Amino acid sequence: MNPNQLKELVRPIKLKLEMHHSLYRLPCKAEQWEDIFDQVINPLTSNWVGGGHSSGHDVMSESDGLLPKNIRIQNKSGCLNLKKGTLEWNGHRTTTHKTLEDKIKFISEDHYDYYAMLSRDKKDWKLGKKIYYLSIFNSNKIDYSTLNWSEKYSSKTDKLSGWVGVGNDNYSAKIVKTMSDQLWTSMNLSYIDNLHKIEIV
Repeated sequence: MNPNQLKELVRPIKLKLEMHHSLYRLPCKAEQWEDIFDQVINPLTSNWVGGGHSSGHDVMSESDGLLPKNIRIQNKSGCLNLKKGTLEWNGHRTTTHKTLEDKIKFISEDHYDYYAMLSRDKKDWKLGKKIYYLSIFNSNKIDYSTLNWSEKYSSKTDKLSGWVGVGNDNYSAKIVKTMSDQLWTSMNLSYIDNLHKIEIV
């Protein structure tokens, strides 16, 4: 996705977020974010179904418009930390994949083409500032299979608490057993090509 395409998405997304906050004081996330994004890229026709929780994409571009047709998008809220320069988000639950090898194989599969992140820095919202950071980047920027994975044990119980994947200067990952073996990814903001600040006043 080139910078001009992303810029064209910023204005209509901001308008939708302004409408959201004319009703709600809570941040836009999860299915609300999927719905807003789908409305923006598919204004005429849509097959989006909210709350699907599939392992694949959340939204599909239905025609050549702001995005090319048949682009698969995974929408995430994401926790952004400007001080640390990181963006963290949760992903697949992997309990049905029993071994670490199976889990890595699954999370490394071709599930979608792009991530569409509408992230927030908690410090902004604690100060009453409704600020979002929009970033859309190719999913191939992350390859979990290239990370060096190792077991992680609880310091309190000495029991296996999950697995950690490191070895890339731009991102790392972990799988947390207490959260249905859920995947969490942390990426350096410097690894994101475009980050658009959207403030709702």
